[in-house]
Amino acid sequence: MAVQPKLGLWRQRDRRVPLAPGDPGPVVQLVLGMPKKWIVVLVSAGLLLAACSTSQANTPDSQENPALENVLPPDVALNVQNQVSELLGVSVESLQIERVEKTEWPDSCLGLPGADEACAEVITPGWLLAFRVNGQEYRYRVDETGTVIRQES
Repeated sequence: MAVQPKLGLWRQRDRRVPLAPGDPGPVVQLVLGMPKKWIVVLVSAGLLLAACSTSQANTPDSQENPALENVLPPDVALNVQNQVSELLGVSVESLQIERVEKTEWPDSCLGLPGADEACAEVITPGWLLAFRVNGQEYRYRVDETGTVIRQES
């Protein structure tokens, strides 16, 4: 005679009695009471559904807007303007960004290493910025965060 597993919750005068600490839950008890072939069928069906579902791994988290490709992020622009105004000794208000071009630099020195400077040989994404101050153009190379800034000669 087969013994039915007891469920963790049972009714006593239309009232549910909670599980005692350490008792397996009703779902666990239900699964343990199933024939093994049903467990195999359910697990196989779950794996099949997971394998056949549309994969989100190959889709990008955010789709890039080509119109915003050469748009300098505001925090980077502000950081660069502050640093360039200090380097040139002019106010931030007198700086005008003439051109912004997104690019990849050949190394961590943005392609402009100092005399005794060692640069990591790694492609560094960033920006080429052209400023106009008092009618003269200044070109700066900037990494994508705006922390490394190099003036072109």
